[in-house]
Amino acid sequence: MAKDIFRTPLAEVRWAHLITPRHQLDKSKPKAWTCDLLLPNNNEQAQSFLLAMEDQFIALHGSRKRRAEKGFPWKPDKEKPSELTAVRFKVPQFQRRDGSLSEGPRIVDAKKQPWEGAAIGNGSKVVVAFDIYDWDGENGCGMTFQPRAVQVVEFVPYEQVDPTDSFEEQEGYTAAGGWDVDDDEEAAF
Repeated sequence: MAKDIFRTPLAEVRWAHLITPRHQLDKSKPKAWTCDLLLPNNNEQAQSFLLAMEDQFIALHGSRKRRAEKGFPWKPDKEKPSELTAVRFKVPQFQRRDGSLSEGPRIVDAKKQPWEGAAIGNGSKVVVAFDIYDWDGENGCGMTFQPRAVQVVEFVPYEQVDPTDSFEEQEGYTAAGGWDVDDDEEAAF
């Protein structure tokens, strides 16, 4: 049976690991594709989405089941808790019976063209299409939002700062050929 696919409102993404899966904190767990979507608390569409997801929880588990502490995949944002709600998406990579590895979410641009592979930086605006994995454990039940497709509407490239940019070139050892010295210094030896 195919799972229902849900769509988020357009929102800012943070910590997007959607091109290649990343290691989880618990190294015994498989790598996963993840991202956090930041929904504004004062946005009516965002709040309607969260209410609809609460209804999905009840549809999946019933109203009498105890929700686990982390049963909802959203919580107030750590940096701006009164302004934003962070919604977590995660789908683990798994090995198929034939030995191949599962693929991550399909990524497209604003015109639904395949993504060229650039890492998606914080501040990009996306829509996430996802299904819900419902789970039941000792401490209650919950759900995980598994991203299946992501549409990048506004792209902010991921930029990694090179820590060596703060250095100045100096006289001394070079990896290319040993010590780099002035001709005047050589004569002193």
